[in-house]
Amino acid sequence: MSQSANHLVPLASWALGAGVIAFLATRSLGLMPVLTLMDRKSWAWEITAFGFFLKIAQDNRKKVADFYWAKALVTNAIAAFGGGFLAPMIVGRTPVPLMEETFVWMVVVTWYITHHIPHVSDFLGEVLREGPAQTMLTIFFGIFKTQQIVGAVELASKAVAAEDLMPKSAYFPFAVAAPLLCGFVGGCGGTFLPPSNGLAPIEGGKVWNIRAAFFAPLMYIVATRFCGVELLTAKLGICLFRIAGDLLPSQRDAVMDSLTSALYTGTRVRSTPLPTVVPVKTA
Repeated sequence: MSQSANHLVPLASWALGAGVIAFLATRSLGLMPVLTLMDRKSWAWEITAFGFFLKIAQDNRKKVADFYWAKALVTNAIAAFGGGFLAPMIVGRTPVPLMEETFVWMVVVTWYITHHIPHVSDFLGEVLREGPAQTMLTIFFGIFKTQQIVGAVELASKAVAAEDLMPKSAYFPFAVAAPLLCGFVGGCGGTFLPPSNGLAPIEGGKVWNIRAAFFAPLMYIVATRFCGVELLTAKLGICLFRIAGDLLPSQRDAVMDSLTSALYTGTRVRSTPLPTVVPVKTA
């Protein structure tokens, strides 16, 4: 990128970020409908979804830079909504991207403009890596990720309630295990794909996306099923939790480390795996 173009990056980042936020502030139905992805009367839903997929494409840009185009596109799609496929399939429902195929085409478009438009792709990558534009995409990511998690929780709850092949549980008035599992998978399922990844994403226990996908469904179910919190209010809380965690990584890690330390202390579950013992043959 030329020196003159480098000077334009901060200005373009401010213009893009401030422009989109100003547009949403004047055209949307309000802050809560935007943060809960319920505003379908303005362009808030489309802008948020497109921003999410654009951030996914940018985050994976270097990873797929040397891939054959088909592999790069599929890798990008897996990162975008791997959980959106896996979570519904766990409870025998249609994957979300197949019901709302706008998402599929947004993945294709954001992947293409991230990699294959001369000059524009490189400049856009610089713009979206700093300043207000980066913050804007992070907010959109948190909003859409919340939608994936909460949507998977409610989808699983409805699927279990509607099942008539066998009697419901005699001990639980409503499903808990299936919504927790589907919420977790909906929040981070793409990290386990392709299957060759195995359980590597949860080996260290420090990845924020994994932690958030674990705690968010748990907090949402406790709030809505046991504390009587209204569904959209709980969803808004999960959204703010996700956004704050993404924007404030050092504070987030301090809080999460305190929570997990208390969990390990109370349950005596090891915070780190036991050391691996490798047998050594002696002569």
